Amino acid sequence: MKKTILLILTLLTISMNSHACDKGCTMGGNYFGILPQFHKHFIGLRHTTRSYTITSTHTHMHEGRPMTHTDMVDETYTTTELWGRFVPMRNVQIFTFAPYAINEQMTSRGSTKFTGLGDVTLLANYSLINTGDSVNHSFKHTLQVGGGVKLATGKHTMHQDGSADNINLQPGTGSTDYIANAIYTVRYSKVGLSNELAYRLNGRNQHDYKFGDRITASANAFYWQQVDKISFLPSAGLYYEHAKGDEFANTHKTQKGGDGYYSNLGLNMYISNIALGGTLQMPISSTDGHHATKGNSRTMLNLTYMF
Repeated sequence: MKKTILLILTLLTISMNSHACDKGCTMGGNYFGILPQFHKHFIGLRHTTRSYTITSTHTHMHEGRPMTHTDMVDETYTTTELWGRFVPMRNVQIFTFAPYAINEQMTSRGSTKFTGLGDVTLLANYSLINTGDSVNHSFKHTLQVGGGVKLATGKHTMHQDGSADNINLQPGTGSTDYIANAIYTVRYSKVGLSNELAYRLNGRNQHDYKFGDRITASANAFYWQQVDKISFLPSAGLYYEHAKGDEFANTHKTQKGGDGYYSNLGLNMYISNIALGGTLQMPISSTDGHHATKGNSRTMLNLTYMF
């Protein structure tokens, strides 16, 4: 029990920085959200959108006087993801994520768009604690730990000098990455708390480019309400992400990483074997100054069939 208490405290007290995550931090991928009915398989679709506003301030001399010029870039990342869960035996869950990406950058000089299949992720989790979803217990809790791999299935191109056209906008990273995660859910009667913690160790791709390692954490309180044959699950909480700087040939690149801190609002509905839901993430942290990256609001919609 001490270990589970420490896990909750870790999620709720992670150090937060006022800097937004430099381009590339994500709500999608390995963000699970609240997952009830641990004993069932499911297959579903998730649609996520996230965007960033990037500003760079430059000073140059004009007629002997310093002049300041500010550039502004908007980037939008849209992902439609096929994902599923397979439960081969009690306490073991296998997850698959297969994304399709539509990423666009808009500047005063025009727009650039990248589309295509992204990197497939495979995860396996084991429940160290599992009291299940039985209505015979008022207090229930589940602790899952596991990990997996993100495969280099998405399209990714680079120049040999380590430069690339909009490297963060491409559907894939070109690297094989390794993921460790933990999910702890505790519920008493109709009220509960769901927590996630994940670390992604990024590998180097064939061009010797390495995207920065990432840490994400979330804590969401929820309330279970039954109305006739429909179950409602509203939730609210916090989401944190940290990215290290990118590297090329062991040299740090301009994508310096950073931190992002968001509030979560969600609502899930369960009708028989169908689950519908949505999550809104609103930014709390932001940056000002040279080459500042500001994370905007994010959304996630999901449709899932359980069997």
